[in-house]
Amino acid sequence: MAKRSYKFTDKKHTRQGMLSTFLGVAGLALLVAGVITAYRMTENAGPATALMGFLSMAFSLAGFLLGARGFQEEDVYYFFSRIGIGLNGVLFILWVLIFVAGM
Repeated sequence: MAKRSYKFTDKKHTRQGMLSTFLGVAGLALLVAGVITAYRMTENAGPATALMGFLSMAFSLAGFLLGARGFQEEDVYYFFSRIGIGLNGVLFILWVLIFVAGM
C-alpha cells in the first residue's frame, strides 16, 4: 500500500520567484528564436531579430531582480526564486558573451 505524505504548512511559493522563472524561460525562448532567425537570414536579419535579442536581455535582467526580491519574503518556499536567479543569471552571462564576441 502506498504511503501518503501530508504537508502541514501554510507556506507558498513567492510570486516574484514564479515570475522570475517565467521571464527566464521566455528570455531563453527569445534567445533561441533570435539566434535561429539570425542564422537563417544571414545578412538580412533585420530589426525583428534585434528586438528579440533586446527583449531577451531585458527579460533576463528583470527576472534576476525579481528572483532576488523573492528572497526578501519570509515563510515562503524559495524554489522558484532559486531557479529564476540561476536561469536568468546564465542567460545574462550568455548575452554578455555574445556581445563581447561580436565586438
